[in-house]
Amino acid sequence: MNTFTKSLVTLTLSCCYIFASSADDGGSTIMSKAEVDATLKQGLANLAAGRTISDIVMRHIGVGEENMGVSVVQRSKVEANGIESGIAHTDLDEIYYIVAGEGTMVTGGEFVDKQTSVSSLLGPMERGEIRGGVLQKIMPGDIAIIPKGMPHGWHEITTDTISYIIFRGDPNKVMNIKTSAE
Repeated sequence: MNTFTKSLVTLTLSCCYIFASSADDGGSTIMSKAEVDATLKQGLANLAAGRTISDIVMRHIGVGEENMGVSVVQRSKVEANGIESGIAHTDLDEIYYIVAGEGTMVTGGEFVDKQTSVSSLLGPMERGEIRGGVLQKIMPGDIAIIPKGMPHGWHEITTDTISYIIFRGDPNKVMNIKTSAE
């Protein structure tokens, strides 16, 4: 089984109400519904304060040979403009679980005039205009699996905001560890 498949199986099992890992006390790491709801509320407050994107890492922990993380992401409305742009995480597999809002994602394809950078939050990244991507409508309850290196972005967000939880597999440990809500 390759690393992506192992990460996918682990992340999929983690999509439950609890998120299990090797914790210092020998138990699992739990993020309660109350904590998730509070993080969603904080993200909406970030957008109301003028940000267009809020990406809050709830946990990012070691689970043996790799790290795994859970983040709450919210974005403001995006109008379709005929140009698809996005990012690709060279080291992170992601699973999006849509909580609220609707839109159309673009995934796959290739970057035109690709730019590279390193994000303090998400490690090495590529970005640029995407050509040949696939457009897919997304709504609450949908899940999107985005393998490392795949270009992805938002063609449009049709509601005022969209909220989703991202489960991130980090086999190269490029993200900072965060073991508690603080």
